[in-house]
Amino acid sequence: MRSTWAAISRTTKTNMYSTNTITPDSAPCTTVTSLEGLSPRYSHIPTTQIVQTIREAGWEFASGTARAGRTPERIAHAAHVLRFSNPNLPQVGGNRIEAVLLNSHDGSTSFELGFGIYRLACANGLVVRTATVGSVRLIHSGLNLDSVFAAARSLVDRAPEVSATIERWSNTMVGHDDSLELSSRMAKARWGDRFVEADLLSPRRHEDTRNDLWTIFNRAQESVMRGGMPVTLRRYHHNEVGELPDIFETTRKATAIRGALKQMRLNQDLFAIASEYAWN
Repeated sequence: MRSTWAAISRTTKTNMYSTNTITPDSAPCTTVTSLEGLSPRYSHIPTTQIVQTIREAGWEFASGTARAGRTPERIAHAAHVLRFSNPNLPQVGGNRIEAVLLNSHDGSTSFELGFGIYRLACANGLVVRTATVGSVRLIHSGLNLDSVFAAARSLVDRAPEVSATIERWSNTMVGHDDSLELSSRMAKARWGDRFVEADLLSPRRHEDTRNDLWTIFNRAQESVMRGGMPVTLRRYHHNEVGELPDIFETTRKATAIRGALKQMRLNQDLFAIASEYAWN
């Protein structure tokens, strides 16, 4: 256990969202152990075996992040997100289709394997969630490597659906008002009703100047996830008796989203919002 803890402690910072990165060898959990309080039916499969099985299905490990923990034991079993590329899948407009695994060994999450998209222009990772392109969820009770392999292979067969989504969004032009509405909804997915104003749509690179849905979504997604721009939020002031006498606004520089699970869930929500604007 100590070697796993040491490996995770030595992780570096990723250029994606400034969160700790992991490798298959340092990912929770590399040994067959279990936490107290889990059901006897809880199937614990070391991450190293899961990664090897996904590799046998045609995917190669690309990157990973893990949830922070306060003790070596918790870190070694925490929720983590691993991303895999597939050399046999073609790139689509400078985007690489990936498999994204969410898993844990402490009972906090189910085993979830779905699609991601890695945008080469900005080293940005997206997570796909639409009504037609969903993920495969497996419960840990009875989880086995055969089911992991089947789930990973199913993603290979369904990858053309993701390619078609990128192409359809790239050919869907979005007007000014709808662009503002889309970016506002994406901002509220992160900041909720506290959100007042932020410019999420300013291009950060030349290739982001188009006004199609795919480009606009990527501009807003990068701003929501990475931050760096001013954002105005509502602040609520309560007095000693809990009353709400005042609401005021403050503007500050938005920070990046940190935390493996939070990144993945917010990414999924943002993709689902944008999918509502794919009209053709």
